[in-house]
Amino acid sequence: MSAFYAIASAFLYALANVITRLGLRYASTSSGVLISLLFGFGSVFIYCLFATSLDQYLNRGVFFFLAAGIIGPFLGRLLLYVGIERVGTAIAATLYEDKLLFAVIAAIIVLGEALSFPVLLGLLLMTAGTVIVSLEKSGGQIESKWSKKDLIFPLTAGACYGVSHALRKLGLNITPSPVVGVMVQNIGAMAFVPILVLTRMNQENILSNNKNAWLLFGLVGILQVLAQWCLFKALEIGQVVVVSPLSSLSTFFVLILTALFLHRLEKVTWKIVLGAVFVVSATLILTLKT
Repeated sequence: MSAFYAIASAFLYALANVITRLGLRYASTSSGVLISLLFGFGSVFIYCLFATSLDQYLNRGVFFFLAAGIIGPFLGRLLLYVGIERVGTAIAATLYEDKLLFAVIAAIIVLGEALSFPVLLGLLLMTAGTVIVSLEKSGGQIESKWSKKDLIFPLTAGACYGVSHALRKLGLNITPSPVVGVMVQNIGAMAFVPILVLTRMNQENILSNNKNAWLLFGLVGILQVLAQWCLFKALEIGQVVVVSPLSSLSTFFVLILTALFLHRLEKVTWKIVLGAVFVVSATLILTLKT
């Protein structure tokens, strides 16, 4: 069942990323992050009022969830949105999958999980796919070009999310409740919102008044909370070295959704497709392992 939840999480994240690309036409990156965080936090808060009790939050497991929220949903999301804005959804989503490398390294060092041959092979295929996509010169975007330096944003976003996977697993080992994990990590993400507002308020309209932006990024926030719950559930019953690679199927879903809904904004080139094939192949190997 861990494979099912991991793949469901991948699809929901992919859908959120594609909608993010649409939303960035109506609002800035910072505004998009803020709106999605507000909607995500609001939806999970309302649910947790009725589904959880206070004593579930009074243990040291919540500190790992908080750390995961700061590193993942906040910093990782901010970097990913910048990446999507600069290099396009297809490339950003594929390079973001370097989270697998950092997740596996963290799982082996921190959690003591084993690195089996299928996992190692999956890592190699995933790395190859990332390298191929990084060689794409067109940038995938029709409206603008990008610099190779812009690749650092999705790559760093992946590193943030990869490390947060291990932190989530540590928290679940103490507090085996995906709902509590989602709630606390969103609190961690929201805690740094004032810093985002203060640093950007003099440079841009930090909270967009565009209705389309609120609609699209509000939907993104809800989808990401659902994806987080699926990921927490997968981590609760499975290993990080297996769950994290399976969540990389989001690359495959992103390519399909991009071709269907973003064809006027982005082009899916053969290098992007080939890189995605490597990523999906790695995912299939790890799926069979489960």
